Amino acid sequence: MITHISPLGSMDMLSQLEVDMLKRTASSDLYQLFRNCSLAVLNSGSLTDNSKELLSRFESFDINVLRRERGVKLELINPPEDAFVDGRIIRALQANLFAVLRDILFVNGQIHNAGRFQHLDLESSAHITNLVFSILRNARALHVGEAPNMVVCWGGHSINENEYLYARRVGTQLGLRELNICTGCGPGAMEAPMKGAAVGHAQQRYKDSRFIGMTEPSIIAAEPPNPLVNELIIMPDIEKRLEAFVRIAHGIIIFPAA
Repeated sequence: MITHISPLGSMDMLSQLEVDMLKRTASSDLYQLFRNCSLAVLNSGSLTDNSKELLSRFESFDINVLRRERGVKLELINPPEDAFVDGRIIRALQANLFAVLRDILFVNGQIHNAGRFQHLDLESSAHITNLVFSILRNARALHVGEAPNMVVCWGGHSINENEYLYARRVGTQLGLRELNICTGCGPGAMEAPMKGAAVGHAQQRYKDSRFIGMTEPSIIAAEPPNPLVNELIIMPDIEKRLEAFVRIAHGIIIFPAA
């Protein structure tokens, strides 16, 4: 099965120079990382925490970046069937695929160029903070002119049923107060608050639900995004991910397995 996916989200319009940069990065050493993260996104909701099992199950999967008039398309070869409904990709997965393209290929290309032309120093805390801000802004994660309503829910995936139900009840209370949720994007204590908040938002007829999944490349394959994530952000490494949680949060709740 071969299918072509159009952009949805922050990569819907690129200059030809940006497309050239993406094409170069897509054929670099980052390709395998891009492929594996894309496969994890297409398996959103999977309960596996074994990246080797996931990668071996879809050995024939491949992904290519294709040029088009206003940017790029993605060509998927032998993608997981569960990512499609009646032959069309699920929209959340479509948006999250282009988030992978943005954060793995586009951001890495920008970092490379900034290092060459703007003297970016990744040993400098000020430069790192500026990079974290740039990644979040590029992902359209920072909204101005809105009430401060983003709560980071920090917890792990290995929790028992009582802990899951507790995290979900807390999420419902957050949702009833029209608060949005940011977690590490995986299952367990990362999924439960989002699931609860979705119920709270529905009860309040709140239509601006934001469920941000903040991950990094070494984690996403072992912890595919849960199905509720509607904004995926892949930070370059664990340290920048931790800073991003702090920068985006208006409140933080620590759950079990954190």
